[in-house]
Amino acid sequence: MKNKKAAILIATLLIVICMLPALFLWRKEKGEEYEVICFGDSVMAGYYGAGAIPDVLEKRTGRKTLNAAFGGLTMCVPHEVTKAGDPSWLFCMTELSKALYERDFSLQIMATNSRTDAMPEAWLTQAKALNNLNYDSVRYVIIEQGVNDYLMGKPIEDASDAYNIYTFAGGLRTSIENVRKALPDAEIILVTPSYMWLNTMYEDCTIMDFGGGTLPKYVAREKEIAAEYNLICVDNFYGSGIDVSNYKNYLYDGLHTLEEANNLMVDNIIGNVEGLRK
Repeated sequence: MKNKKAAILIATLLIVICMLPALFLWRKEKGEEYEVICFGDSVMAGYYGAGAIPDVLEKRTGRKTLNAAFGGLTMCVPHEVTKAGDPSWLFCMTELSKALYERDFSLQIMATNSRTDAMPEAWLTQAKALNNLNYDSVRYVIIEQGVNDYLMGKPIEDASDAYNIYTFAGGLRTSIENVRKALPDAEIILVTPSYMWLNTMYEDCTIMDFGGGTLPKYVAREKEIAAEYNLICVDNFYGSGIDVSNYKNYLYDGLHTLEEANNLMVDNIIGNVEGLRK
């Protein structure tokens, strides 16, 4: 009898041990459920709380929304690192889309853990949320990028390489295809930058060129690439209602938005994406 009990105990332990990897995988697959993922820069990120674009979108649509935006980053992979060992490039859209496809944001988590003095604390929270994402729950992926590519003078296009990840267009194409592979059932929505006139600039964005072109040129290329992939492109530059005549009412420093501007942008997104509102 003792031998029989021992055999049953050993068999039970072996079954549990064999099931552990599957249990861990199930736990990861059944992570946080979000219907909408919002990637973007500081305009999308806001302060990761009430009044930010993802927060307003969630309230207006009834769809649980993850604010997965990281301020100051580009669509493309930056050519240079401004500080030795600076891992912030891991949060550009091209790299985030790669991590999404691989279902592994460990590099982003390690980067924020090791450089909490240099990166906003919210970045670690957002990286962990992405790493624990339930992919089956996602219905919409919103990508809002481009203003930092413009401000950093990143090339819009490489005529010899459509997928050059060091260009805005190459980074955008790469990101779209990575997201499509990662979330084939989700609808990808592109959102252009809005009008801007930074307090430190002496010309507005329709005139000022930092080396890659004026901001409307980035907007135009984004709309063209959206057409290539048959995607909706929400035009916040011309369609949000923010322009040279009224930007001081909506942008507190000429770029970053007040809550009134976020409401306008969410209006524009909802108005252009049929079915987003429940």
